[in-house]
Amino acid sequence: MISESRYNDMKSKIPEIKQLFQTRRYTQCATICKQLLTQSNDGIHPIHEAYLNFYIALSHDTMGREAGMRNRLKELDLAEKHYIAAIAILTPPESQKLEDIEEVQSPTSLHSGGNQYSHRRASDAGSLDSDRSTSTDATSLNEYHEDFTDCKPISVRFNSFERSLPSRSASDDYATGPQPTKSQPASINVSQSKAYTQHEQFSTDLSAFMTMMRSHLTGIRQLKDSALIPVQRYSFTRSRGSSFNSRPASRDSAFSESEMDRIRWNRKSTSFRPRFDPTTVRQLCTDALSDL
Repeated sequence: MISESRYNDMKSKIPEIKQLFQTRRYTQCATICKQLLTQSNDGIHPIHEAYLNFYIALSHDTMGREAGMRNRLKELDLAEKHYIAAIAILTPPESQKLEDIEEVQSPTSLHSGGNQYSHRRASDAGSLDSDRSTSTDATSLNEYHEDFTDCKPISVRFNSFERSLPSRSASDDYATGPQPTKSQPASINVSQSKAYTQHEQFSTDLSAFMTMMRSHLTGIRQLKDSALIPVQRYSFTRSRGSSFNSRPASRDSAFSESEMDRIRWNRKSTSFRPRFDPTTVRQLCTDALSDL
């Protein structure tokens, strides 16, 4: 079970991590995220764990695209590893549902009764904090229309309704529908509707986040495939007086035989400037010295 203090502490660190990435301090961002994952021996909420892996991957992704060919594959491998980890965390097995991701080891699971449903949706959605938006210089995605931190827990209150009808339970009222002369059933339905709306919004945002990470992962793999193509380096043998345009073409070039013959002919017919001959200059110098 994750303690509420630990849950809130991790939640408060997410904006700091995002700020490090947005200020292009990629190495520091990745290092802090890895430290938080390593130090979380007492457990961490899946949403927070996915976000830490996401920012590690995003930092290595950006550094890999900016690095030279020598270090690019190393960074891209790390990015791919953490993208896969983040996606795996948010992909429940077939036997589980979305509610399991929202409520697993969350402090809000301590609530019971009718409040459990609405509190679980609002609090876990709030765990995404401002980082629910993944719009950065690297992702180029739009901000979501609403911040999860604006979602407040909505309590479904049964007490007053049960006191007004002591001989009936809350489940009986749900089965028979709201009474036209009572205002409490309408309030309960409104609360349930709001909780359901928050749950649907959470599902939509989580789906968009997963789609974005899969898109990043696809881009990483395509970049790795292009980086694995060997760069052919050709050594050109140039004559001392030949110009740049008269260099021989590559052996692996797609020139036809006639074009190769033309290139060879131009190379043979090139007229070179004669080398400097110092004999005449020496003779002139000798004659001048003899006159002195």
